[in-house]
Amino acid sequence: MQSGIDVFVLLSGSFSIVATVPLICLATRSVRDARELKRVQLEVAGLVEEVHEIQREIHQDSRTAKTEILETKENVERVVRATERRRLPRVRVEFSRTGAER
Repeated sequence: MQSGIDVFVLLSGSFSIVATVPLICLATRSVRDARELKRVQLEVAGLVEEVHEIQREIHQDSRTAKTEILETKENVERVVRATERRRLPRVRVEFSRTGAER
């Protein structure tokens, strides 16, 4: 009977060792995947930071452009008002060609 138990222990131990090999492979692969995922996460975080910086620049440029457009509009309106005040009345002069037709 001792030999039956020895065979059972030997077989079950061998099966356990063989069964853990795929688990070890999966564990090492998941460690590699976790490292790759961490690298990708850091890269995405860097890209998100760059996007936020670009968005801030766009907003600042937009505000600056709006201010410049308003200043230009005010300048144009001032010029229009100034030119309207300084206009002299127009005089029309017409020459008749009565002497030239004869």
